Amino acid sequence: MFQTIRNAWKVDDLRKKILFSLFILLLYRIGAQIPVPFLTPDLTTAISAQTAGSIFDYMNILSGGAFAQATLFALGVSPYITASIVIQLLAVAIPALERLSKEGEEGRKKINAITRYVTIGLALVTSYGYMKLLNSYGYFTHELNVFEQIVVVACYCAGASLVMWLAEKINEVGIGNGISMILFANIISRGPDLVMSLWNMVVSDSYHLVVGIL
Repeated sequence: MFQTIRNAWKVDDLRKKILFSLFILLLYRIGAQIPVPFLTPDLTTAISAQTAGSIFDYMNILSGGAFAQATLFALGVSPYITASIVIQLLAVAIPALERLSKEGEEGRKKINAITRYVTIGLALVTSYGYMKLLNSYGYFTHELNVFEQIVVVACYCAGASLVMWLAEKINEVGIGNGISMILFANIISRGPDLVMSLWNMVVSDSYHLVVGIL
């Protein structure tokens, strides 16, 4: 594998694609640290404990910890992946979409455009639900009025749209598989926390075992 990477690095075009993909991933990780307005920073770390073992814990891993921190990219790639799956399934059931899928490059562009619209729609719904979840946990500095709720929902929806755009840029200019690369980067970024949690669990179990024997 390392030899393959070294060989790819020697090719000028591939080296540019790799550097561009890494730059996009860096931008994504920066966006995953940007907080949204009206949030109480001191309380966001408690989301992980309150959602442990649930579907939200899974979403937190996929978002690289952004979900637990309630940052701009909290929704991660989930809306885009869901939209892509929905469109692929509908392409089998709806004749018009099926015809588009068979029209080659032009049809693919139209399906990609439809997928983007569906992604934004899903992001709006998901953003509203996420905002309500944060509000129920008391993670905002005060009771949000209607305008402030719209601002928060718009931020999370814009974040999901930016993630989609970044993934497509990796597909177009980078080395491809933008969604997979972002997911991989998110999982890797959670690696140290997962290792520490596992280590603490092992140490804690060992301590209780020793105490029990004594």
